[in-house]
Amino acid sequence: MLTATTQDGEMITLVRLSKQAINRLRREEVFYCPACHSPVIVKAGDVITPHFAHIGDNQCPKGSGGESDYHYKGKLLLYEWFLHQQIDVSLEPYLPSIQQRPDLLIRLKGRLIAIEFQCAKIDVHTIYKRNQGYKLVNIIPIWILGANQLKRISSHHIQVNQFTLSFIHRFAAKHPTVLFYFCPHTKQFSFIRDLIIVSSNRALAKQTFHPLSHITFYHLFSRTYFTNEQLFSLWSREKRKFRLRSSQPYGQERTWRNWLYEKQLHIDYLPTHIFLPIRSQYNMKVPLWNWQSHFLLDFMDQFQIGEVFTLVKAEKYLKKFMRKKVDRQMIRFDSHPIAEYLQLLCQIGLIVQIGEGIFKKQQKLTFYKQIEKALAGDDDLLIRFMYNRI
Repeated sequence: MLTATTQDGEMITLVRLSKQAINRLRREEVFYCPACHSPVIVKAGDVITPHFAHIGDNQCPKGSGGESDYHYKGKLLLYEWFLHQQIDVSLEPYLPSIQQRPDLLIRLKGRLIAIEFQCAKIDVHTIYKRNQGYKLVNIIPIWILGANQLKRISSHHIQVNQFTLSFIHRFAAKHPTVLFYFCPHTKQFSFIRDLIIVSSNRALAKQTFHPLSHITFYHLFSRTYFTNEQLFSLWSREKRKFRLRSSQPYGQERTWRNWLYEKQLHIDYLPTHIFLPIRSQYNMKVPLWNWQSHFLLDFMDQFQIGEVFTLVKAEKYLKKFMRKKVDRQMIRFDSHPIAEYLQLLCQIGLIVQIGEGIFKKQQKLTFYKQIEKALAGDDDLLIRFMYNRI
């Protein structure tokens, strides 16, 4: 921890003091944790960031365990960044009503915002518990990940997992999804916006990088999306990989391919309507190709041309493929992947919307007999989406 209290209740932040002042305090004062009130010791040297540490195996309600120097430097830089913007900010304040101690707490326009700088993997239920605590006292949490957690695959792809996806933010209806990363070594923010999950471990995203000194807190809320041309141009490559991948399938994909085999179908010949990009895919616990194919081949196939179905019925069928609410805690405005997919199918002309949440089947699914025709059909559809020719 960067802050502790003296016997007189004075809050001390070591990093703001000279080496001589730290050495004097170390000799003359006894320091206490603001959360559990147990004694803490001074840790300071030529390499590490000066901080306080509990003695022995202490059960402090802060509950974060030992923190790395990377973490200390990061939250200190963020603290000074807020001060420079003249934003009211507290460093490691203890909130006794919920027994939590955010890295930073800012007061802005009548709102309280907790800033958590997370540099190591933790259990998703721990994240949920902390967010629930903030919710109880009407505090908005914003989690900034350490850049040591950012795994870039390319200029448009990042590696994702369940831990990463737990930190997706979306602040309003017109805002994209976003992940925040900060590197205390380079003093640089990375904004990963408009995430579109491609597979269980990979996502498309707009990636931008900003020196801390060049941006303000309000830049975190910028609205930057892929254009249609950018998205569907990138997706054409994803669709081709989907059709042509030859690696031995395992896990969910193996189960899915066995399901196709039982239907006497092959991935090469599937309708081009399967594996379309959905921005709210983070709500689903199986890949795009999995739930979209189940929806079209099992749900939609039961209807004749001209027959009607409802969004509620579609949601009921796909409920087994959806994540629980606990997995998307920082999504303040949520989109619905099924409704999003139905709108794409309406644009294609496969279905038509005839009322609020009511749809009518317009066309039969087209299955391919040759991989070359399937690839050409994919390209044709995505080009029409790209240039709004649907």
